[in-house]
Amino acid sequence: MTVLAVATPNCAIAAQERGVELFHLMGREPLARISGTTRLQWLPGGGHLERASDSGSRSETFFRVDPATGGREPLFDRATVTRLAAAYQALTGRPTAGLPFTQFNYESGGRALGFSVQGERFVYDLGEGEIRRLIVPSKTGPLDLATREPGRWSPDFNRFAFIRDYDNLYLFDPRTGKDEQLVTGSSEDNLVGFLGAGPWFVWSPDSRRIAYLKADQHVLAKYPVLRGLERKATVDWFRYPFTSDSNPRLELWVVDLESRRHVKLAASTVERPYIRDIEWLPDGNEVTFQLVDRWESRLELNAADPASGRVRTILVDQDSTYLNPPTFRVLSDGKRLLWASEQTGWRHLYLHDLEGYGKPPKQLTTGDWEFADVLRVDEQRGWIYFTGYTQLGRDRNLYRVRLDGTHLTRLTPDDGYHTVSMDSTASYFLDDYSSLSAPRSVSLRTADGKLVRQLATTDTTRIHQLGLEPPELLSVKGADGVTEIQGLLFKPVGFDPAKRYPVVVMVYGGPHSKQNFDTYETVDFRARVAQLGFLVAEFDVRGTPYRGKRFQSGNYLRLGQPDVDDQAGAVKQLASRPYVDGTRVGITGISHGGYMTLMALLRYPDVYHVGVSGAPITDVANGPRQYIGRFMRTPQANPEGYDKANVLRYVDNLKGHLLIAHGTNDRNAVLGNTSQLLKKLVDAGKPVDLMIYPDGVHVFEGRDAAHYYKLMLGYFVEHLKPDGWEHTLAAIWKN
Repeated sequence: MTVLAVATPNCAIAAQERGVELFHLMGREPLARISGTTRLQWLPGGGHLERASDSGSRSETFFRVDPATGGREPLFDRATVTRLAAAYQALTGRPTAGLPFTQFNYESGGRALGFSVQGERFVYDLGEGEIRRLIVPSKTGPLDLATREPGRWSPDFNRFAFIRDYDNLYLFDPRTGKDEQLVTGSSEDNLVGFLGAGPWFVWSPDSRRIAYLKADQHVLAKYPVLRGLERKATVDWFRYPFTSDSNPRLELWVVDLESRRHVKLAASTVERPYIRDIEWLPDGNEVTFQLVDRWESRLELNAADPASGRVRTILVDQDSTYLNPPTFRVLSDGKRLLWASEQTGWRHLYLHDLEGYGKPPKQLTTGDWEFADVLRVDEQRGWIYFTGYTQLGRDRNLYRVRLDGTHLTRLTPDDGYHTVSMDSTASYFLDDYSSLSAPRSVSLRTADGKLVRQLATTDTTRIHQLGLEPPELLSVKGADGVTEIQGLLFKPVGFDPAKRYPVVVMVYGGPHSKQNFDTYETVDFRARVAQLGFLVAEFDVRGTPYRGKRFQSGNYLRLGQPDVDDQAGAVKQLASRPYVDGTRVGITGISHGGYMTLMALLRYPDVYHVGVSGAPITDVANGPRQYIGRFMRTPQANPEGYDKANVLRYVDNLKGHLLIAHGTNDRNAVLGNTSQLLKKLVDAGKPVDLMIYPDGVHVFEGRDAAHYYKLMLGYFVEHLKPDGWEHTLAAIWKN
C-alpha cells in the first residue's frame, strides 16, 4: 500500500529550516509544547493547593483539592481570613478586604504561614492568630562561597542568626532591633561550606540553642582576584584550599542562648580533619555530626549532648576508595534511622538502631542498581518511598519497601526517567516522566502506582514537522576492552549516511555528575549543536556515578587516565562508522569538563583535533582539596597519580587548535591554572587561543555565557568545517 503525505503550508516552511537557521529556531521557540499541570504544591494534612484570582478585588482564593476526586474546598475558612486580615491591618496600618498575599509558604510544620508584601516578610501563627514582621539586620555578610543566605530564623521566628564578615556569628532580636556577636571566627574567610561541610550553623528544634562550626583557615593560601574594570584596579583576597595544603582545624560548638554558655563538642585532627552535616535529632536532646578521615574513606556518625558535651558514636561507614555523601534520616520514633551505604559495591538503604552502635543494621534494598533518595516515610503503614537508578544509571524510578525490608516494589510503570513528588500523607505522587523516545508527560498516581489521571502531555507536532529525531543510544567498550561505556549521539536534520560528518564531543566526566539519561533529549542543547552540521556525542565513562562503586572508582587515584582513555576509545569506535570523519573531531567542556578536554586533546592528539576548554584545572595540585582530594588524595600521598594527571606535562603533544576561556573571578578553578598552562605553551612554541572574561565567575553567567557559547561553536565551525561553514560562522555571530 502506498501512503501519500500531503504537506501543509506550515510543513513546507518547516522543511526549509536547516542548519544554523534551525539552530537559532530551536533556541527561540519552545518546540516541545507542554499543556496541562506540571507541578502540584502539596499541603500539610493531604491534598494539594489550587488558586483562583479575582481581578476585581485583586485578591486570591486558595483551595485544598482532593487528589482522588478533584473536588475542592476553601483552604482558609472565613474566620481565619478575617482574623489574618485584621491582624495584618493592625500591624501595618494597611487595610485589606481579604488575604494580603497572593503567595505563601507553610512554616513551623504547617502551624504558620510565611508571606511577603511590598518587599516585607511576615509570619502568621494559625493557632495563636498572631502576626509579626520579619525584620532582619541592615548589615549582613559578606559571605563565603558556599553560603547562599546570610542568616536563618529560629524555628519560633523570635530570633535571627546570621553571618557578618564571613565567619562571625551574630544574633538579632527583631523586637528590639539589636544584634550581638555570638562567636568570632579566626580568619577573614570561612570556606567550611566549600569544603563540603554542610550548614555552618543549625538551630535546635526548640529555638534555644545553635550548633556551629569554627575554622582556623590560616593554613590556607591567600589567593588574589584582580578587579580590573575600573581605572584604578583593586585586588580581592580569599583563602583557597589547594590539594597540597594542610587541612584547616575545625571545631564544633553549641551555644545556649539563654545562658550564653558555649560548649565544645568536637575538634578535627590530622587523621580526621572534616566535620560535616550538623543536624539536630527531632527531640533536640542531641546534635549529630559526621567526623570524616583525611581520605574521605571512613566516617563516624556521632551524636553529642549539647549540655554536657558527651559524644557517642551511632555508626561507622567506610569504603576502599572514597565515600559519597550518605542519606541520613531519623524516623519519628527517635529510635531508628535510615542510612545509605555503598558497602556492597552498590548504594543501598539500611535501617539502623539509633542507640545500637555495633549492632548490625537491616539492609532494606539489594541488587546491582543504586538507591538514590528517600522521598517519604510512611511509618504508620510501614512503607519507605524512594527513588533508584537502574539500566546502568540511565533510568530513575520510584520504589517502595517495607521497613522490615520486604515487598520491594517499583511504582513507576514505564522505563525511562521519573521525577517524583509525593504528598505529605504518602497517599499520592506526581510522576513527571519522559524517555529518549517518549516526550514529557505528567500524571497523578496513588501510593501503589495506580493512575488517577493524566495532568500534562507534550505536543511534538512541531518537532516532527522540523524532522528532529531522538539521539541514538551508544554502547561501546571502555579502554580495558571489557567495560560497557554508554553515550548519546545526536545527528542533524537531513542526516545523510553517505556523507562524512565532523564530530563534537561534549564532556564533563566528574565523579558526581552523569550526563546521559533515558530522558527526552530531542531538542536539548546537544541536538541544537548538531544542526550546525556536526555529529554530537557525549559519553559517561569510568569515574561517573550511578553504576556502582566499581565503575565510579574506575579512575580512583588515576584522574585523567582510564577516564580519558575511555573517551578516546569511544571516539575511535565511533569513527569506524562510514559517515564519521575521524580526521575532524572536537571536544569541549567546562570545569571538570575543561580539564578532560585538555587531557584528551593533549594525550590523544591524533584522535582529537580541536578543543575548547572552559574554566579548567590544569595542574590538579591547584585544585580544591575537598574535590580533587576525594578521589586523588594529596600530591604527597599520590605523587605518580598527580604527575600523570597534570595537563602541563603533555603540552609538547599539542597538534590541533586549542581555545581556553576563563573568568578572572573564578574562585573554584582559579585563574592561575590557565596562566600556568599558557606559560608552558608559550615556552613550547605552541599556538593557543584565549578568552578572558573580566570578573567572570566559574560557570559563566549572563552575557559571558552567551558570548562563550557563540565563541565555542564558532571555533568548531571554523576549524572542523562542516558543510556550509562560512555561512554558519557568520550567522552564529549575527544572532
